[in-house]
Amino acid sequence: MARLLNWPSGLGIISRRPLAGPRSKGATGRQESTGGRFQSVASAFGYWKYEFVLPPARGRLYRRIEGLVMALHGGANAVRVSWPAPDSLTLQEAGANFTPLQERVGMPWSNGQPWANGINWGVSPPNVAVAGGAARDTTVIKLGSAFWGHGLDYGDEIGFFPLHFGKYMITEALGSGEYRIWPPLRKAITADDFATLMPVLVMTLDNESGADLAAALMWVRKAH
Repeated sequence: MARLLNWPSGLGIISRRPLAGPRSKGATGRQESTGGRFQSVASAFGYWKYEFVLPPARGRLYRRIEGLVMALHGGANAVRVSWPAPDSLTLQEAGANFTPLQERVGMPWSNGQPWANGINWGVSPPNVAVAGGAARDTTVIKLGSAFWGHGLDYGDEIGFFPLHFGKYMITEALGSGEYRIWPPLRKAITADDFATLMPVLVMTLDNESGADLAAALMWVRKAH
């Protein structure tokens, strides 16, 4: 049975680059990686391929990367990925009311204390309620008017929660919080769900050669 893995803690993503899509799943077969591909993403009705560039790593972090690639088994298993969106709406554009200091250092608990490790909560853009239900395979959704719900346009990316993996790109703003998205919804949404600017995806390796890893080994010879 396939397993769903967690992304290694502390592992960032330097860049992402689309390699294909949007297209209907099954329109073309998967192609062999020619170098550098790390993962691909698929939905039930369409898929995108992305190349991820990871930061240079050694020691513990490199072991986690290599272990993740091994655990993905060339596409047999999948991993949760918080979608990297450096060009997403800013906190101000999203309607968040944080000070510059709060954006830099985060916010403590209500008692004024940080977590046990001395780190505050990280600030994040507000969520928006879904304004109406939409069935699986639907390409039009409607969001509430709070915060950024009526302020999206071409290229903005959103997700939904709870228990909903996937990211959707706005391909048309229809007005009053109604949007056309790609790919079609991989799961139905209801008025009890929320939209987020921080989607979480389930991703797999493109194939068994979809990861390009190399460990630099250096030998030091000491003279006596």
